[in-house]
Amino acid sequence: MDHNFLLKNEVAIKLYETCARDLPIIDYHNHLNVADILSDRKFENITRLWISVDPYKHRAMRILGVPERYITGDATDYEKFEKWYHCLPRLVGSALYDWSVMEFDLIFGIQLPPFRRDPREVWGEVNEKLKTLSARGILSKFNLEYSAPCASLNDDLSVFEGLEGTSPSLRGDNILVPDAELVRQLGKLTGITVADLQSFAQALDLRLTAFRAAGCKFSDHALDDGFRYLADDGQNEARFSAIMRGEKLGEEDREKLSSHILKMLGALYAKHGLTMQLHIGAKRTTSSRLRQIAGPAGGYAAIGRCVDVKSLTDLLDAVEQQPYGLPKTILFTLNPADNAVMSVLSGSFSKDGVEAIVSQGPAWWWCDHYQGMCDMLDHLCVYGVMSTFIGMTTDSRSLLSFVRHDYFRRILCQWIGNQVQQGIL
Repeated sequence: MDHNFLLKNEVAIKLYETCARDLPIIDYHNHLNVADILSDRKFENITRLWISVDPYKHRAMRILGVPERYITGDATDYEKFEKWYHCLPRLVGSALYDWSVMEFDLIFGIQLPPFRRDPREVWGEVNEKLKTLSARGILSKFNLEYSAPCASLNDDLSVFEGLEGTSPSLRGDNILVPDAELVRQLGKLTGITVADLQSFAQALDLRLTAFRAAGCKFSDHALDDGFRYLADDGQNEARFSAIMRGEKLGEEDREKLSSHILKMLGALYAKHGLTMQLHIGAKRTTSSRLRQIAGPAGGYAAIGRCVDVKSLTDLLDAVEQQPYGLPKTILFTLNPADNAVMSVLSGSFSKDGVEAIVSQGPAWWWCDHYQGMCDMLDHLCVYGVMSTFIGMTTDSRSLLSFVRHDYFRRILCQWIGNQVQQGIL
């Protein structure tokens, strides 16, 4: 890989070489398999490490017409590798191409472009190198200071005890409309008999204490396409009781109860000093066929509509009015049309002595490429305050994805270099 990849002027090169390149990685939101790290897994072959866990790659293969058998089906691991290998030359201009080249270069010392080598030769070479690399060995290739894999409310947190620099990040989606089994397990873990919303809040409070003790600093909720915040109408206790009886709620009742619980959680996050991440705008229900084949995170989601600003601000306003005020809140938008909306909101809420109590997160998911990152930076700089930006995170299931921090740093340095070259900075 070109040493000055993406760095096209002297300022960009100087910033990258003297400042950005060797900074430690703080990855505050990812979906890594903690069991793989804990067991120091050795991967059977490059497909299991590089392709099987990556819905980004699956999506690109489907766009190129690759039969599903070679993506999530019963083809051999080599056949899946070969299909992906032959897709790569057609992805020039995509972040997937860049990441793939960077991953092979940094981790295995193998140059992929221009993809003229026989795939069997590359397969043999990389698998031979994998024999001496384990999960922790791969992670050691990065200057990784802090990593925060997602953990659900009732997960066993003891698995994080032996992982230096790795702490859980609470994934809270299943808390918003809980089922009776989740509540029962929560009660068992906390020793609290959960009979109503008040005792549910007490159990959540106690469980968050356990998360904090395990090093947790972040929570995360997906506010998908069509998200609405609906104010408490006095009926949420009845809705919670219905769930505890095993009944299913209608759509509006679910929205009202989830709104109430999200407000309650926001207050608890502020009490415990957790940063609340809100990932906004994914349209997850597209192809029913692919959902059946690949599961709920199979790479077929789309960008949803623009955010309902009233719902988002009503939520933040309701949480702010609680005794502890707003927690530190990061807003991720999947729809690039919402960049200005998210950047402006950093000035719509405040807490004395706290910089950007509400801030925009980095370009996310379908937007975490060169164009998406620059667009997000452009908006944050003029609508918010650039120096409060929290920086990049991988939001990935792949151990190799930490190269995206280097990708982001190069883009950031070039973005600043362009501003200097144009006389703006």
